[in-house]
Amino acid sequence: MSTFIPTRIPTPLPTLLNRKLILLSSLFALCCYLPAAQAQAPQRPLLPHKAWALPGYHAVPSASAFKLPADLAFDSVAAVTMNPAGNLLVLQRGPHPFLEFASDGTLVRTFGDGANYSRTHGLRFDKDGNLWMTDVGLHVVQKLDPNGKVLMTLGTSGKNGIWDEANGAHLFDQPNETAFDSHGNLYVVQGHGVGEPRVLKFSSDGTFIKQWGSRGTEPGQFFAAHAIEIDANDVLYVADRENFRIQRFDTEGTYLGEWKYEAMVCGLHLHDDGYLYMTSGFDGEFGKIDMQNGTLLGTLGSPGTGVGQFGEAHYLTLDAAGNVYVADVVNRRVEKYVKE
Repeated sequence: MSTFIPTRIPTPLPTLLNRKLILLSSLFALCCYLPAAQAQAPQRPLLPHKAWALPGYHAVPSASAFKLPADLAFDSVAAVTMNPAGNLLVLQRGPHPFLEFASDGTLVRTFGDGANYSRTHGLRFDKDGNLWMTDVGLHVVQKLDPNGKVLMTLGTSGKNGIWDEANGAHLFDQPNETAFDSHGNLYVVQGHGVGEPRVLKFSSDGTFIKQWGSRGTEPGQFFAAHAIEIDANDVLYVADRENFRIQRFDTEGTYLGEWKYEAMVCGLHLHDDGYLYMTSGFDGEFGKIDMQNGTLLGTLGSPGTGVGQFGEAHYLTLDAAGNVYVADVVNRRVEKYVKE
């Protein structure tokens, strides 16, 4: 069951006026953060999703779930994903950006040099076992081999703006995460609150194809296009974080509809069990979604620093056994929920 925190009072679904105030206050806070800041909490009450239980899971202390040597600790953990060998790969901000763990929590290896990055953010494997990592500070997307060697860089490091192929401007504006369709095309979602929110489509070799989206609350617009998943039918699911929704598109950018929720939609993970899993960022939960209609079947977690709580439930992944791993940027750890 979710842990109830007395200071966190369930808030009714905001009216249109309140929603606009929430978006304006969030934008103001994001515009004022220093470049080195790791995360910025929203300037509003934290909101729970109206789904109070998700049976069949229990949280375990991060310190017991992961065996780290005395001279190594988690930093601000941005993303988690499973590699082709079934090990957990962690992306964090700090001197050791990549950490690989076996299923029993044993540290297999670290790799990468944190000095090469600014604010690492999203992480995904492609079908060939290569890594795709985003950096919202450098405004780039990188393709890496399994050992972290850079194979391709999209974007112009250290510069942000609008991607304009006709004028030779190859610019992202805070690229958040990547995903691939069944043909191998790459999709990048961008705009971390300050950056211009869009979806950009590329071929597998990095050739630009198209883009869509802008800032706003209308269909096809975003506050922050923060996460993306693509199903077997090539339907795109984009987490529109501060607009509290998941928008659905086809591969040409045609709007197919949206699923609305009562709190942030921060991270998405489409698992082999046929369900879509989500996190709610600073609102402090992860949940399970019915792919047929977008119904939130249940949630677990709450804001805080205790076991099973989150400072910021950022991105998530599940292993083959259904155990849930959530990257917590603020609490600087990976939170694990064991499937019973």
